[in-house]
Amino acid sequence: MLLLLLLAWRRSIRLPHWLASLVLIAEVLALNSLIALHGAASNPFSAILLVPVVLAFMLLPLAHASSILLVSVAAQSIQLALLPEHTLHGPHGAAMLSHFRAMVLSFVLTSGLIAVVIRYFRYQVFKREQAIATMRERQLRDEQLLAMGTAAAQLTHDVATPTQALQLLIEEAREQHPQADWLMPIEQQTQRITNHLQSWRRIADDVRERRQRHYALTELWPALQQALSLARPEANIAWQASIDQSSDAGLGVRADATLLPALTSVIINACDALYDGEYETTETPHQLAQVNVTLQPHAQQLWLRVENPLTSADVQQQTRLQQLGQRMLTSEHGFGMGAVLSNATIERFGGQVNWQQLMNDRPMLLTTVCLPLVPHQPVARSNT
Repeated sequence: MLLLLLLAWRRSIRLPHWLASLVLIAEVLALNSLIALHGAASNPFSAILLVPVVLAFMLLPLAHASSILLVSVAAQSIQLALLPEHTLHGPHGAAMLSHFRAMVLSFVLTSGLIAVVIRYFRYQVFKREQAIATMRERQLRDEQLLAMGTAAAQLTHDVATPTQALQLLIEEAREQHPQADWLMPIEQQTQRITNHLQSWRRIADDVRERRQRHYALTELWPALQQALSLARPEANIAWQASIDQSSDAGLGVRADATLLPALTSVIINACDALYDGEYETTETPHQLAQVNVTLQPHAQQLWLRVENPLTSADVQQQTRLQQLGQRMLTSEHGFGMGAVLSNATIERFGGQVNWQQLMNDRPMLLTTVCLPLVPHQPVARSNT
């Protein structure tokens, strides 16, 4: 009760664990002394000795709470050893001694049961708090993704109109100057913008209508290489795939059109980190600084591993890497928006993205993407 009074008196101050343990130990000793002087185990108020044990397992870590339980059991044992001699003699001496021993044993068993129950409920509360925190982080991430998606849709709509106007101007210029070579680069870049806009509309339609298709491994791997050759042609990427043409031919990933951009974004982030900072100097040649991309199907899972060297300024703590992809993280390279988008997209297909820092001869960042593999099931056509 002394600890409860202190907590009620100073509600805004949280006592350190060692101080709370000392208060509870003092309370255990005081209560046991008081009970021992007034009948010991025969005292009807001996159940009050369980209160410090309950408070210990509710408020303190397991090690501190266990020490309180041991002190309480030791105090009960001392009471049993220091029983007065006159209570052990007489016609009822043996019965009283048996009663005292049973009371001590009952206290030990009740304290152990209380400790187990409270620890179980504390574990359940801790798991529920973790689930609530994860749900809140995911809700915040979804709200951020919704805001980015809305902004991207508005940007696409705003870009489409001037792009169409630019195409009309290019067609008029081509009619007036059919042999002009300077129009060729403009037409190519304009067509590239148009293709991106059409691709974005197709992806948006697939997501909205929840259309998914089977991406075979033999199709996904070349498509990923082609996308990187267009997005980062200057990047030094070492590709390695362990695909068995006989056993893995029918395996693939069930996803929509956002899968390939998400995987491409993971590798692009590694390439951007590779060519930032000190790797652009002559101290580290580009042939030594390369991105290693490995694809391997294993145990009905598709594993994509991307390794890129880290500079001394890019070495991060493991806790920050665990938050990467879960929320926006401000850094000198941006806000981690690409990692958040890739992680959210891959999670929709039952996959996971993990970032791990490897401290070998050179610090490396290992990005691991895991996706479930499913066999290809052709659509059966009915004969009519």
